[in-house]
Amino acid sequence: MKKGIFLKIIILSSALVLFSLNGAKVMAASSMERLLPQGSSVSRWQLSAYHHYLPENLYNYINGAADLFISYGFIKLVGADYTSGAGKRENMVVDIYDMGRKLNAFGVFQSKRDPESKSLKIGAGAFGSEKYIFFYKDRFYVEIQTFLPSDKSSDVAMKMAQKVANGIAGDCAPPSELNYLPDASRIPGSEMYITGGILGHAFLDKGLVSDYKISGGVAKAFVAFFPSKEHAVKALDQYKSYLDAAGETWQALNGFGERGFFSKEPYHKIILVAQKSHFVVGVADLSHAEKGRELLKSIIRRIKNSI
Repeated sequence: MKKGIFLKIIILSSALVLFSLNGAKVMAASSMERLLPQGSSVSRWQLSAYHHYLPENLYNYINGAADLFISYGFIKLVGADYTSGAGKRENMVVDIYDMGRKLNAFGVFQSKRDPESKSLKIGAGAFGSEKYIFFYKDRFYVEIQTFLPSDKSSDVAMKMAQKVANGIAGDCAPPSELNYLPDASRIPGSEMYITGGILGHAFLDKGLVSDYKISGGVAKAFVAFFPSKEHAVKALDQYKSYLDAAGETWQALNGFGERGFFSKEPYHKIILVAQKSHFVVGVADLSHAEKGRELLKSIIRRIKNSI
């Protein structure tokens, strides 16, 4: 008898936990649905349907492009389809991706950014045209695409983007991590948040990269993030092992701690690398090691001031 009661309690408890988890997902999706304007708030356009996706089924919606979003920490997507015009021949799709944090949203945005498209003042960053607008604000990355007759001009994508951006709480500032990168000589728009290997190296898994004009050339600076100082030191040792295996001779970089070094690097000319706290910092694609010293010092100084 007691055993039967105990079993019922376990089943009931499990059901309550499952209900709570599903309830949390529904509440989260509902809160994101509120970011999608109702049809009456966008002239002539009517919201016809919502759609929702999670990491496990995002592939069903955007196929291979799902890999990019998942690599940046994608949590969920809530979107809506809008229609307008006679016979509902005009269509618009608004997709809001919850990326968990602003840096992740920025990373996706920069990865998707089209250098040929016009930059727009929406959210923390935006680009697009009459037909589509992509932007990010806070932890959200947003895509708006319109499907109109080819001869029709419309500002509906712009109006919708502004409406959605205004509904997202938070400021329009870029991620605070970009402060690690000095402004002087930085090439605007070259900043990227990379996941999966800076300079193609798996041991430099995640971090920022940006291009700089140095002595008439272009160098690439990077700041790799690690969970601890020990992980950063291990990555630096792996970098040296990589150079050894490539037949390159690395040398100590005076003035940058006992672990700093410089070396020729396959595909990246000369590189300077140092470790500060739980970061590995470097400047690559240099014609001469001395040309990157001041930039490396400046990055390390900024990191030191932030920790």
